[in-house]
Formats: sequence, C-alpha cells, structure tokens
Amino acid sequence: MRRLSRPLGFFGLLLVLAGFIGFGMARQYLGFYVIPWFLAAICLLIYAAYNWSEIKTFGTSRSTRYGAGSALAVILVLGIVVILAGLTDKHTLRWDLTEGQRHSLAPQTIKVLENLSKDINVTGFFTTEGPQYEQARALYSLYARVSPKFKFELVDPVRQPGVARAAGIKQPNVTMVAAGDNSEKIGELNEERLTNAILRLTRTSKKTVYFVTGHGERDIQDTSEVGFSDVKQELIDQNYDVKPLLLMEQPDIPKDATLLVLAGPQKDYLPAELEAIGRYLHNGGRVLIMIDPEAAPDLAKFLLDYNVKVGNDVIVDKMSRLFGADYLMPLAAQYANHPVTKDFTVASFFPVARSVTVAGEKKDGISATPLVYTSDQAFAETDFEMLKKGQAGYQEGIDLPGPISIAVAGTVDQKKDETKAEASPESPGDKPKEKAKGEFIVFGDSDFASNKFKDLQGNGDLFMSSVNWLAEESDLIAIRPKAREFKPLMLDQTQMTIIFWVPVVIMPLGILIIGIIVLTSRRKRR
Repeated sequence: MRRLSRPLGFFGLLLVLAGFIGFGMARQYLGFYVIPWFLAAICLLIYAAYNWSEIKTFGTSRSTRYGAGSALAVILVLGIVVILAGLTDKHTLRWDLTEGQRHSLAPQTIKVLENLSKDINVTGFFTTEGPQYEQARALYSLYARVSPKFKFELVDPVRQPGVARAAGIKQPNVTMVAAGDNSEKIGELNEERLTNAILRLTRTSKKTVYFVTGHGERDIQDTSEVGFSDVKQELIDQNYDVKPLLLMEQPDIPKDATLLVLAGPQKDYLPAELEAIGRYLHNGGRVLIMIDPEAAPDLAKFLLDYNVKVGNDVIVDKMSRLFGADYLMPLAAQYANHPVTKDFTVASFFPVARSVTVAGEKKDGISATPLVYTSDQAFAETDFEMLKKGQAGYQEGIDLPGPISIAVAGTVDQKKDETKAEASPESPGDKPKEKAKGEFIVFGDSDFASNKFKDLQGNGDLFMSSVNWLAEESDLIAIRPKAREFKPLMLDQTQMTIIFWVPVVIMPLGILIIGIIVLTSRRKRR
C-alpha cells in the first residue's frame, strides 16, 4: 500500500486540477467538480497517511520555506494587480501628451456635457471598412467618458440596411443625435458640429420661424413636389416652432419671430409689407429670401437698398447635363468662406434660378458677400424669348458670364433712435451696449428647398445651414479644429548609425556579456 500511495498522491493532484476545470466549464453540474475533489481528498489522505515523515521533512526544509515565500510574494503581486485593474476599470485617468491636444475635448464641450439634463443617444452610421468608423468611435468615446448621459452605438448601413432605412439614413457617414423626441442629423462629423447639435436639442426654449403667405409663396403644409412640408418637418425636428404669417393683416413682424422666410413669392409685396420687413431688419431681425426668376420685381428693387442685386435673368448651365439634370438647373459646387458654407464639399442644384450678386455701390451700415457660385461654364441669359425657343446662347456684354453668384448673405446695422438717445445720455464711464445686427440671405431660387429637390445632394444641408446661421444660435460654440502638424525628424548619417548600433547591437551584446560573467562567477563559487 505504501508503494501505491505515491501514484495515488500524484493522481489526487490531477483530480484536483480536473475539479477546477469542471467548475470553470459547467459549475451548474455539481458532479463535474464535487466528485473529482472528493476522490482527490481520499487519494491525498492515503498518501499523507503513509508518507507523513516525508511531508514533515519537506515542509521544514529551507527550499520549501524559500519557495513558500516566493509563492506568497507572487500571490501578493497578483492580488495588487487585480485590485489596481478593478480600480482603473471604474476610475480612469488619461493624459493627452500631443502638442495640439488632439485626443481631448475642448473646455466648452466638457462644460456642455457636465450640465446635461437629459440623455443624449447618438447613432453613428459608418461602414466598418472606412477610416471614419474608428474616428467616430474615438470621438464618441471621449464624450461618453465625460458624461454617463451620453450613449452611443455604431451601425454599419451596409450590413444593417434595415436599421439605416428606419432612421431615414440614405448614405453612410451620418451621425444621428437624439434627445427625447427631438433628433438631428450630422453629415461631416467633428467636435464642433456634435456639441452644437447637443446644445440645440437640449435647449428649453424654442425659436420661431415665420413663413410669409399671401403672395403665392411655397406652402409649408403642401406635401406635393412643389411644397415645403419636408422643410417644415426638419425645422420641427431641430426644435424650431414653425408658423405661417399673413403679413397683410398686421403692420409689423411678430416680436417672437426669430426668422422670417419669404419662400418664392409669385406676386409682389405691398409697400407697407416691404416697410415692415425693412423695419424688422434694421431692428436686428433675420430674413431668408428665396426669389424665383421673373417674380416679385418690387422685392428685387427693395433688395437694392441692402446692397443686393437680383438679376432679371435665368442661369443656364450646360454642364448640368453631365449629371443628368436640365441645363436650366445650374450646378453649384463653389462656396464662399462664410459660416453658412463652412466645410461644404457637396454640390447643390438650383432648378430655374436667377443671379443674385453684390451691388456695385455699397450702402452705409450694410455689408453683403456672395455665398454660392455656379461653374465657369454657366451664364445668366437675359433674353427670355430666345430661352423659351430653346435657343439660348451667351452674348458677351449682355449676359453675365460664369461663375455666377446664386446667393448673397449680409448684415444690417441697427438704426439709432435719436429721441431715445437724447432722453437717456450715457455717462462717460458707461460702455454702450452693442446692438445685434440684422442679417439676411437671398437665394435666386426657391425650388432647391422644395420637397422634390431638398434631398438632392447638398440642397437640404445648405438650406438648414442658412436657417441656423440666421436664427443666431448665440448659445452655440465655436471650436477650432485641432491641427495635425507634420514635423518629420530629420537625421544625418551619423545619427542613423548610432540609432542602429546602440539599441540593436551594443545593448543586447552588453546584456549577454553581463549574463556570461554572472554565470561564470557562480560556477567558480561552487
């Protein structure tokens, strides 16, 4: 039995190991680990009964004490590692050592995230093969680290087309930001756009957009191809309050108006209406005007007072045929350096548009700048009879050559109230409060934002960008993009030689020599 006790002891250790394996793989089945451990206990007890003196000698030997100390040290180190891993999982610390802090959020964004009052659910629709996928994940993760109310997921629209279709996503590289019942889509993703979308969706007050009616303008209730119902819905989705306004019934623009929209009037406005629009602009109001060819001539004259010239013409662009469009649908892919068209890279189409340019003579207190240009191949046809016959052709000195401006943005200084200024003179130490300027954008076409063409290329984004700029999103923030400077390390031949020999040859060779010396000295001692 003594001879069998040693194999039984070894077999008992194997049974202990088998019990741990059974416990890890199927702990719900007791027999997988209880039975092996029970048999192991019997085998180990038999071994201990017949070999107790050897066990006692082994336990009191110097090598056992040293081994137990080493094992205890290993267990303590492992315990410390496990504790630290648990702590770092719940409490993380990060240091961004890049020069431009490329992997950190701006202080404005952190402040917005720390003050979130509701959950923000972000869904990024990116293909897993594209580089934007990991870039989006990295940016979302930075937001989620700051606030637990920021939650995100990534969806591949190619592999999950049903999810993308349900969210109304027709192309990849789009971010859907949702807060409660409100949502907003972001095309080109960056920190500024994402943070501002969160601000718009979490603000408590709504801004009111009035669409003027009564002159044949586009109807925000019309769901046909020529209507503006899609525009209305998108404005509502972005937390705007959208209302119609019959300006004939009231002398002034409502005080709660954030933005006034004149969407393609077919008949002219009355002089009193134009005066009301002018007063609204000079009092810091915002106006978006879309005026189609051969329509509202008095409105065109009115805009001359604001340094905007609306041409009595129709833009012809034969290059549009290359994209399957009519030659009366000019392609616009050139954008000015303006907040409205910032980072715009997608072309826009304007079905039957007229030129809108900055007038030659500048008015006091008014500044205007072009926004959108056609291609060089386009021209503005002034002979409508030839156009109707399909015989339009560029006439030098008569027609306007391309590139042609289709939209103009401008600002209007507020008019001073002399009576009010005399009644309450400012003391020398007082600083006059800066008054808000009126702002306007004039497009030479209204079709581009209609239900039929709104989702064509960049048309919808251009319209919404115009609205957001005019609505004076004063609570929105501006975050400068983090530049990635290219700073190559230039090495001469001597430096390259040192870099190769020191880490690749000298250091490994030195470690090898030290090892040989230590091994030789130990053998001599023995």
